[in-house]
Amino acid sequence: MKDGRRHHRVPYVGPIRLKWDDARGNARFVQGKCIDISANGLRLEVPTPIDPGTRIFLNAERIKLSGAAAVKHVERSGAKYILGLELSEKAQEKTLAAIAEPWTLRSPSGVL
Repeated sequence: MKDGRRHHRVPYVGPIRLKWDDARGNARFVQGKCIDISANGLRLEVPTPIDPGTRIFLNAERIKLSGAAAVKHVERSGAKYILGLELSEKAQEKTLAAIAEPWTLRSPSGVL
């Protein structure tokens, strides 16, 4: 690929919920917004940073995607943070199904 990525990214703007344990072992939750999706990962916008290497659990109900992922990178963007997530193998199977059925990635207005 032109940008050096292993998998093509598909634009998808939709809500996603994340859960992880902080350094003290306390459960943390945040609502984010998915930016795009690929066969093995997601790019998200969230209101709080999550350290690289953190294992998280995600749920994007609209596209029927849930499972585990690892934070690969975090970047500040104004008052928000952009996360790059690598999905677990099990979650990757669900992602491939969502990408294979592009209508699942459409917003209620019909626009990606």
